[in-house]
Amino acid sequence: MIWYDRRCAGLSQYDATPFTLEDLANDAVDLLNHFHIDQAAVIATSAGGPIGLRLALDHPDRVQSLVLLNTGASLMSLTPTGIDHDDPFVADRLETVAKRLALMELMETQGIEVAVAASEDEWRMPPQPPEPEPALATLRNNRIRLLKRLGDSELARLAQGALLNMKAQAGEDLLDELDQINCPLLILHGDADTTLPIEFGRSLSEAMPRAEFIALRGEGHGLIVNPLAQQVSTDWLRSRP
Repeated sequence: MIWYDRRCAGLSQYDATPFTLEDLANDAVDLLNHFHIDQAAVIATSAGGPIGLRLALDHPDRVQSLVLLNTGASLMSLTPTGIDHDDPFVADRLETVAKRLALMELMETQGIEVAVAASEDEWRMPPQPPEPEPALATLRNNRIRLLKRLGDSELARLAQGALLNMKAQAGEDLLDELDQINCPLLILHGDADTTLPIEFGRSLSEAMPRAEFIALRGEGHGLIVNPLAQQVSTDWLRSRP
């Protein structure tokens, strides 16, 4: 398995130059080329979902199969198609998107320091639902502890990278293109996901009727480290020809 940090995230390079969703998909292709891998089973989770979808659309010969975990076709738009905007959970999500779009504008007009000052709690204490799994709860608590210790310059770098990644997806809506994806598809979404409501996963399945859609009862966001989602994904991938 290759598990990488996208640009301006994690341990990858940080550069203030704006980039696009297509750039992020091309980064994945460059990584495959670097390792001389012609085709891969792609697992795309959360904000990585549109990147995986863009990769399958632009480079179909490189994607053997695609697993989509707690994600959607339009994560940074105030008007995502195929979703009931009146659903209270969707409305909460769109309110979060509006706040992040405002932070992007603040970063562009007044600088990242001003944007961070206006939203420092979001970066040092990101909201997260209770985690019943002890190992995952410890992981999240350690992350919060480390974020609290970050110096101002490091926090600004982290926030700028996050906002640039959000900017790359601002206004993007891939739903109308998804019928062009022909590889085997699995969509997993927790019905207790408060970060990205399950309606986003359902809209994916409706746009791609060939996809297998599984709703995980009682599960929230972060399925990439969820033992049940890992087992379901692994079994599905092993069943592929």
